[in-house]
Amino acid sequence: MKEETKCNKRFLNRYRRYMKRVDKLEEKLYQIDVQLQGIKSRRITDMPRGGTPLSVDDLLVMKEETEHRIQNLMNRSKGIRLEVFDCIDTLEDDRFAEVLELYFIERLTFEQIAERKCFSIRHVGYLYGMGIDSVMIPSGKA
Repeated sequence: MKEETKCNKRFLNRYRRYMKRVDKLEEKLYQIDVQLQGIKSRRITDMPRGGTPLSVDDLLVMKEETEHRIQNLMNRSKGIRLEVFDCIDTLEDDRFAEVLELYFIERLTFEQIAERKCFSIRHVGYLYGMGIDSVMIPSGKA
């Protein structure tokens, strides 16, 4: 694979990576909410419990920190999303642009793109590869 192609992929994939982190933090936030609900409805059992239990205050602090991290990532990702759109919009072939947008912005898999666009998975891979090779990354950004 050419070095330029690697740089193009790395540049375009930044938004996808940010959103993957956001997804993980949102899952963590959901788990914290489940724990908060569990604290309110404790069951008394005869089974021993290990470790130090988390208090409501500890969980609320964890929730606040996680929400803050999600918000920071979302704010940063907006600018990256616009940069990726700017690069994709310079492509001359609309098919390349469409596949790259679906993959990098909407975060669909090749299979999902193929189903949505009524293409074969192989054709989606071809359009993706041609789009990656054709995209122009602004100098100094890659």
